[in-house]
Amino acid sequence: MKTLFILTTLIFALSAGSAVLAQNAPETKDGFLLPELEKIAHEDGDKIFTICEIYNGESRVAVIRPNIRCHNTYSIAKLFTVATLGIMEDKGLLDIDEPVYPILKDKFPENFDPKWRDVKISDVIRHRTGFGVAGMLDIDATNSSTWPRDFLNILLSSELKYKPGEKYVYTDATFYLASRIASEKSGEKLNEFMIRELLDPLEFEEYAFSTDPEGYPIGATGMYISTEDMAKLGLLFVQDGVYKGKQIISKRFVDEAFDRTFELYPIGDEGVAFTKGGMNGQTLYMNRKTKRVVAVHSYLGDVDAILKFLIENDK
Repeated sequence: MKTLFILTTLIFALSAGSAVLAQNAPETKDGFLLPELEKIAHEDGDKIFTICEIYNGESRVAVIRPNIRCHNTYSIAKLFTVATLGIMEDKGLLDIDEPVYPILKDKFPENFDPKWRDVKISDVIRHRTGFGVAGMLDIDATNSSTWPRDFLNILLSSELKYKPGEKYVYTDATFYLASRIASEKSGEKLNEFMIRELLDPLEFEEYAFSTDPEGYPIGATGMYISTEDMAKLGLLFVQDGVYKGKQIISKRFVDEAFDRTFELYPIGDEGVAFTKGGMNGQTLYMNRKTKRVVAVHSYLGDVDAILKFLIENDK
């Protein structure tokens, strides 16, 4: 099972650590914390590749370990899927609380678990579909060539162990399901809609997507982008869905995503800082109060130290 959480541990560890006041915060003329973050990264043995900080409308990048420009965001891809579903809801293409069964009705096998009729899209993106096994459809940890070609059938044929909405079980299966729901509701594949409605408006330079054998994006992982572009998604959320004066996602949906934890996990004790993590130390930090965003690509970098510093100093 992937190391994504990092995050669940961090939520508790950093909440305790966040009580430390920023009395020893570094003095910076322009308010940027990137120089201190660079020091932390170098002390960690340069396991972090790149850090991007956006503050006061300016984006700055520190290359800690020269590497390829675009990296797998791993589970941060899930937040991109959430944002895309939000845009679809804004456009009237779906309701985030509508049931999944009518959307995928023709895809279900005969004798499917009747609990599927009670699953809502919001259950799916909150990892409360009802799956009992963590790590389902994890292409980062399992050889997917050994699976049946029809990934959706793997899921819809599954028995749901829990009542939908009842129990949190983290698995990539939920966001592959979200990808297929998005395709059914929009009439095009998730990445096609996402590129036009989200990535292009955010001025992304490069991107690539892992897909299933039928060409549907995984939705949960396998999104390859630069650290600078990853930070733009965080900026969109802390600016209530606005990028360069344009409303890309409604403030209503942004507020809902924060309130209902649609892949936005609170850290610290002030209720303003949030993070989304990914396998091997990919991190997106957002502060709704200061509007600061920090994005990190790494391979097993000490993002705990990065986040602890931000919690203590980003006031």
